[in-house]
Amino acid sequence: MVTEVIMPKAGMDMREGQIIKWRKKEGDYVEAGEVLLEIMTDKVNMEVEAETSGYLLKILYEEGAKVPVITTIAYIGDKGEDIPEIKEKAEIPSEQEKPSVENELIQEESRTVSEAIVETGKVRATPSARRIARERNIDLTKIKGTGPKGRIQRADVESYKEDLFKITPLAKRISEIEGINLETIEGSGHDGKILKEDVIKALGGKGVGSFEDYDVLDETGTEIIPMSNVRKIIAERMTESYFSAPTFTLNIEVNMRKAIKLREDVKDIILKETGKKATINDIILLTTSRALMKHPFINSSLSGDNIILHKYVNLAFAIGLEDGLLTPVIKDAHEMSLSEIVASAKDLQERALNRKLTPDELQGSTFTVSNLGMFGITYFNPIINPPNTAILGVSAIVDKLVKIDEEITTIPVMNLSLTLDHRVIDGVIGAKFLQELKYLLENPLSMLI
Repeated sequence: MVTEVIMPKAGMDMREGQIIKWRKKEGDYVEAGEVLLEIMTDKVNMEVEAETSGYLLKILYEEGAKVPVITTIAYIGDKGEDIPEIKEKAEIPSEQEKPSVENELIQEESRTVSEAIVETGKVRATPSARRIARERNIDLTKIKGTGPKGRIQRADVESYKEDLFKITPLAKRISEIEGINLETIEGSGHDGKILKEDVIKALGGKGVGSFEDYDVLDETGTEIIPMSNVRKIIAERMTESYFSAPTFTLNIEVNMRKAIKLREDVKDIILKETGKKATINDIILLTTSRALMKHPFINSSLSGDNIILHKYVNLAFAIGLEDGLLTPVIKDAHEMSLSEIVASAKDLQERALNRKLTPDELQGSTFTVSNLGMFGITYFNPIINPPNTAILGVSAIVDKLVKIDEEITTIPVMNLSLTLDHRVIDGVIGAKFLQELKYLLENPLSMLI
């Protein structure tokens, strides 16, 4: 019996997934529970397991394709078994999205099953590649395909045609943006090389934007990097936060001497119990969760005209990656001991760095902590992570000269920065929360009372 493999819906907000890697190829046998492929959902990579045993009869979407959730992406069944009639692939809704040139290329290459592979003689090419070849009078037999099994894709045809022209990177980019046929342009550079000015001249000095804007692309060589899924999500959420919420930031200095001593006193015990090393950040997460329970407006969300006061703490903390950041969530942090905070935070951190988190582990936060202290940052202004109404920025611990009982001495001082949504939280409420947090960090044993 043929079984469909579908793009899973791994979280309430998940709309699409991108196929990162097929672990099996067509014709391979797969056991139920065996990893079949890897996908990316917004910020995390996930392994998708086969729900039944059988042979992978057909892969409908290649690696790199973005597919809506609950869409069939492959079929598993007995060897030689017929698969259902393949219908046109679903397209991802994009009412408010304007895909970039690079995304359009990716989507078009994976849009329909009919675009998978078309053979004529020995040439394997997608229909979009063939269409462009016809329009530009290009012989496909002269092009080397970069797709699966040597398939010629749209990008291969365009690259082949553009290789016939000598053109600067900036002129090439402008021609792509403006849709200019390079055959119509006479290059004024050395040996007929097409320059930016030649493309602008061909446009009659008019384009979709100001040509001064193009100057950000260096004539001598520029790398254009499409935004990753992670970067896109961060851009959307931070833009939403920055332009929707009137915010302000409060700062306070904390004497970390007792917090540092607490870590020294318990680190060996916690290491023995959990196998993980306790850090100052773990102590900050613990004290923050306790302070939030006493100041519910800091631990709130805004929904329309309603303020939602959470009676629990789902504490998110920022983890920096090469292409962005993730904010995994410690659920019910207010009920955890320090050793439980350490174990949970380290587990989430390790899996975040390996892209093994599930979408649900990145959702449902009521408050966020962002720590840049390990990079020597002494002050920064964090941006709220929606739908939270506040975020805590943690800076480096530095020695500060102070006068105590007529003596000059040094103490380890850390700056905390609390950014607040002024629609929900006023300065006095934020200040009282910071005072509470300062007290707990300077007197950590009080949490045992």
